[in-house]
Amino acid sequence: MSGITKKKRPLSPHLQVYKPQMTSMTSIFHRLTGVALFTGCFFVAWWLFAIANSGSHFFTFHDFATSICGQILLLGWSFSLIYHLLNCMRHLM
Repeated sequence: MSGITKKKRPLSPHLQVYKPQMTSMTSIFHRLTGVALFTGCFFVAWWLFAIANSGSHFFTFHDFATSICGQILLLGWSFSLIYHLLNCMRHLM
C-alpha cells in the first residue's frame, strides 16, 4: 500500500455531498411547522383556560398576547398553520 494514496471520502452519504432539493426542504419545513403548531396549542389552551376562569387570568393572557413577544408568537403560529394546511392540500392533490 505504499504506492496507493487513499482519498478521504465519507463512509455514507452526508449533507455535504447532496445539494438541498425542493422536495426535501418542503418536507423538513412541513415537519417544523407541525412542531410549531403543536407547541402553539399550549398558547390556545392558555387562552381557553383564561376565558373559562376569572377576569384576572384573562387580563394576564391579554397582556402577554398584546406584547411584542406574544404578537411574534401569534404571527409565527398563524404562518405555520397556513403553510401546514396548504402543504397538506398540495400533498393530497
